[in-house]
Amino acid sequence: MKNAMLAAMPEGIGELTFASPQWTEAAGAFLAAEVDRRAAGLSDLGAFTLCEVGHNPPAYLKCGNRLAWHAKFDGASVEVGSGELPDAQCTLKIEADHSILSNLGRIQHHGRDPEVVAAATDRLSKLTRWKFSGKPPEHPVLVAVLSALHEAMAPRTLPRFVFMTPEWVSTARHILSTRVKLDKYASELRDVQYTFSEEFTDTPRYAFPDGRSGGFWVRLDRGAIEVGAGPLPEALQPADYFTFGTYSAIIPVGRTVNAAMTDDDKQAQAKYSEAAFRFDKQAGRRPVEQSSPSGHGEMPKALARVFLPLHDELGKRTSGELPSDFVDGIKPEWATAQPFDRDPGYERSWVRYDRVDIFGNELG
Repeated sequence: MKNAMLAAMPEGIGELTFASPQWTEAAGAFLAAEVDRRAAGLSDLGAFTLCEVGHNPPAYLKCGNRLAWHAKFDGASVEVGSGELPDAQCTLKIEADHSILSNLGRIQHHGRDPEVVAAATDRLSKLTRWKFSGKPPEHPVLVAVLSALHEAMAPRTLPRFVFMTPEWVSTARHILSTRVKLDKYASELRDVQYTFSEEFTDTPRYAFPDGRSGGFWVRLDRGAIEVGAGPLPEALQPADYFTFGTYSAIIPVGRTVNAAMTDDDKQAQAKYSEAAFRFDKQAGRRPVEQSSPSGHGEMPKALARVFLPLHDELGKRTSGELPSDFVDGIKPEWATAQPFDRDPGYERSWVRYDRVDIFGNELG
């Protein structure tokens, strides 16, 4: 059963990062058309400037420690652009964690159960610090224009979920279940049976309040695919491909976007991996290990092609916190924000509060 947040969001996984130049261009095109359509009702609006600022955006965008967009209304005209405006130039300026603004931007109202929408909005609103400057619009036609913009951009906006949580796995499910049906793969997968599993232990309470392991599993059975959250169910074991590791160790590598990595990023990742993944004598294993418990070995090539874009597409849609933002005592090699994973100007104050977990539950 879907939780409230997923139930309030549109199907799909979006294609535009909130407040990116591409997102802003699409939002600007919509607003221009909507303002033109409602020109008569906006004639008495006067000036109104909106600016939204997302702190700690995805590092792979190389956009610094914040990403912003703005819209300047003046009667029946609008000018939309990228970048943050000073408080004094804004009628309303909103600042929050980029992940939370992304996910709130996915919440739809039209045709949805208002109680589900309220629960999703309330949950997300608790997971970040907020800063508001100015006051919200009161002009009814401008309110309608901004509401229409929100509804139009919701399906196009990428969500950003916490690594390996059920919401995050819902994104993996969409990608894999969509690709496995494509004609170029379907015929080759018709007779394939294969089970893939990743499990990460020692999960932080802010993301996994019950302490269970994070991860996901994929079972392909003659073209039919299942994608589940958490450890592989006993009935489906042994896995044909199994990654087993420590949650804190894998996050900086697990959410990279390899296609966007510079040579400096690759060097930084290699340095991190050398320190973070070295053999742990106390545990008797490396922090991350891969194996084939079934003995069936490598993933079939056709299925590997289905998986090919998964890492980067999930990396774009993974939020930017580290367990060490919330939990003391994590090993230094896992606790330090990495330059390939977070902008050096990262602002700790904008990370989610630790008074609630990712499910919106109050923590003791």
